[in-house]
Amino acid sequence: MSEQEKEIEKSEEKETTKNENENENEKEKENENEKEKQIENEKEKEKVTDDPETLLKKLQSIKQFACAIIFDKKGKVIATTTKTKSKEIKAYLTAFDSYDVTVGNGFILNGLHYIVYRFYDTLIYGRNGKAGEGPGICLHKFTRTSDNKELYALITYEYPVLSARAIPILQKFCKEL
Repeated sequence: MSEQEKEIEKSEEKETTKNENENENEKEKENENEKEKQIENEKEKEKVTDDPETLLKKLQSIKQFACAIIFDKKGKVIATTTKTKSKEIKAYLTAFDSYDVTVGNGFILNGLHYIVYRFYDTLIYGRNGKAGEGPGICLHKFTRTSDNKELYALITYEYPVLSARAIPILQKFCKEL
């Protein structure tokens, strides 16, 4: 075999190796793209929507909430895990207007009176009875980022779940809404 033939053979081997490497790289990119699509699809499935049925299922899946209600600034209930009276819901629409009135009156949900002991810009919470015994309640006012719609989320939680556990879960849920 001549030197020229050897060089041609080496060149062909290099070309074959190069093509094989390119094919492997393309396959790896395709696999990465498929994985990214899968991750995006899973995120979409996890994302909370305005669809009442989907929202209700998501609320029901949060075991730390004894009950949960999502409603808009007009008092229209979007999703709820409990029966509520519109009169009770309407009272929550003005809860953030006055610290004195809200703390003085407390909250009433399903006929049960809750003492309010924490009042912040977007959170108001309290409890019925003594700590470690009675159920807790939290009202969270938030703006949904997808459409800048002002919404409210009201939850109750029962011992052994405390406000330190329930409220961050509520805030995360609302942030994902």
